[in-house]
Amino acid sequence: MIETDVVAIGSGAAGLTAAITARQLGLEALVVEKTALFGGTTAYSGGAPWIPCNHVMKQIGLDDSRAAAETYLHAVLGEAYDNELVASYLDNAAAMLQFMERHSAVRFKPFQLPDYESDLPGAAKSRSLLTQEFDGRLLGPRLADLRMPLPQLMLFGSMQIEGADIHPMRHALKTWAGFKHTAKVMRRFVFDKIRHGRGTRLVNGNALAARLFHSAVQAGVTLWRNTPAIELIVENGGVRGVIVERDGQRIEVRARLGVLLATGGYGANAQWRAKYIPFAEHHHSLQPDGNVGDGIRLGLAAGAVHDPAHAGDCIWTPVSVLRQPDGSIVKYPHIFIDRAMPGCIVVGPDGRRFVNEGTSYQTFVGTMHRLSITTAHLIADRSFLRTYGLGLARPAPFSPAALIRAGYLIEAPTLDELARRIGVVPARLQATVIEFNEGATRGEDPEFGKGTDAHSRFRGDQTHRPNPSIAPIGDGPYYAIAIHPGDLSTVGGLETNGRAQVLDATGWPIRGLYAAGLDMNSMMRGRYPGGGSSIGPAMTFGYIAAREMAKASAKVDPRQLAERH
Repeated sequence: MIETDVVAIGSGAAGLTAAITARQLGLEALVVEKTALFGGTTAYSGGAPWIPCNHVMKQIGLDDSRAAAETYLHAVLGEAYDNELVASYLDNAAAMLQFMERHSAVRFKPFQLPDYESDLPGAAKSRSLLTQEFDGRLLGPRLADLRMPLPQLMLFGSMQIEGADIHPMRHALKTWAGFKHTAKVMRRFVFDKIRHGRGTRLVNGNALAARLFHSAVQAGVTLWRNTPAIELIVENGGVRGVIVERDGQRIEVRARLGVLLATGGYGANAQWRAKYIPFAEHHHSLQPDGNVGDGIRLGLAAGAVHDPAHAGDCIWTPVSVLRQPDGSIVKYPHIFIDRAMPGCIVVGPDGRRFVNEGTSYQTFVGTMHRLSITTAHLIADRSFLRTYGLGLARPAPFSPAALIRAGYLIEAPTLDELARRIGVVPARLQATVIEFNEGATRGEDPEFGKGTDAHSRFRGDQTHRPNPSIAPIGDGPYYAIAIHPGDLSTVGGLETNGRAQVLDATGWPIRGLYAAGLDMNSMMRGRYPGGGSSIGPAMTFGYIAAREMAKASAKVDPRQLAERH
């Protein structure tokens, strides 16, 4: 048996934030990670927490207010608005951000991304923040212990690309600024490849996971990998620790102050997906293989509640799939890079458009669910493909030939032939393109308003006029990619209160048991106010959980807990 103050089960943003907070308050903290790699779903993510009233936006002259954030969340969440959870989040999110920037290597930069429901009252810009890039060399040999991003979202196997790289790289052969930026990124990657065998410039969610991991190491958090949690130790109605398996042996870990469940939800659990996810047989998840609901399972055994009304809540995204010769599949999330750009459309099985292509990934797939669409097609011409790319098909100078041969990218000389190849009535697709082009030549989308809302306009090509998101579809050849409903993660975890305490069936806290991240039933209840609406709460409720545990410890000076930032 071993004993510590705090145990976090899972090493994503929630678990690592909680462990770092605990250590900075003077507590002992242990993180147990089931897999060989640290970082969880966070390492795959965009790494942009949604934090109202954050101090970082002030760097670019923006401001926010609690009243505006409350108004916006009321508008987005509607009847799902939970006063206690929202109040706790707004009380602590900005304070968590300042705490982490003061006591860890976590750093963010402002990003003028509008909230996703930008037409609703209270919406603002720069509540979503970007993680500053991180030099993976600072981790030394422990870089190998960090989960890498999805390979399909990198170049040349391990070259990570952030949003700010995309425009200059597209213009590398067109502008001097684009060439300089691309050359700088490529030079760093080549040197890294020679010296380290991989890229070490980490961006997006991988940078956030690395910053948290590095901070945990520096703070003296004990980090165990390849250590699954088997069962919670429950005594006298409270959780006293956890039994884990390490090096083939079961170890009893006693937690003096509490256990945090932060295992990352159940996205890789086929049985639970079939039970909770709409159209599960057509649905694709991008979560790591280890995310099979361990935290939820452990909590249920201790008397927790997994609310069926929200168990199937996810962060949705449209996904295209490349089937490889060995039977494996590569899944590509169409978050915004292609479908938000000018000169493409998405059509359903009837050959008609059904959504603003530049809308948030949450709304996009939510619309697919509502209309029972399990396969749609993203369509563009050769000019679009060469400029922006389509899914796994990179823009010029990359060749799409292999993806065409594999059947992932469908090519046809005419719209009629393209329609036949994707199973759509040719006359209907022709009519759809004619209708779309009629408005697009003026930079307008009368049917769905692409580029008229602040979010889809921001996601478009800012060098394109008059509408960054709208351009007519030109002459052939034409290309199509099949897209399906998918998810970036599940968010329907266990019921908690505003102090991150897991609740039992009577609504009473289970003593010593906390949940955050994807193991906590999201305060957003399946809605999605803006980019990072899972990472922001994950970090914040991990921070809250650590502080709640610290209240019961004589090691912690109460004045530390009284500090708000």
